[in-house]
Amino acid sequence: MTILDFAELREQRRRAEWDRWCAEQDRALAEIRRAVDALTPIVEQLIAEEKLRPRQPRCEVPRCCNTLTTLHPVQGRTSEDASALISLCVGHLRAVRSGRLRVNADEADTLFWQLCDGPDARPRVQIKWPRRRRRRRR
Repeated sequence: MTILDFAELREQRRRAEWDRWCAEQDRALAEIRRAVDALTPIVEQLIAEEKLRPRQPRCEVPRCCNTLTTLHPVQGRTSEDASALISLCVGHLRAVRSGRLRVNADEADTLFWQLCDGPDARPRVQIKWPRRRRRRRR
């Protein structure tokens, strides 16, 4: 055997390894395509159902995204008045009950959020924020 024969054998082994690798990749791609084809109807069904389900209520504190909420009456109103109830997450409900956060409403669509140091302290910051409205379905 000559050096050229060794080079030719090395090239044949390299091509054989390359062909095996390409075949493995093609099998893996075919498997992924089968999985995607099987999951596509399920995902489309979930997307269609999501349009029919109402969204979960979110905490009404500005910039809070929590969806685990409790209804709480706005200060100075009773819980029988539906427009006086607001959705608060556990953390903000705790802050309202301790007096560090106060909520007042002047209209049905606007809430005043006051950040305080304690239950009897003057508010440090006051934010006027519109209430979150439920999205209407079309």
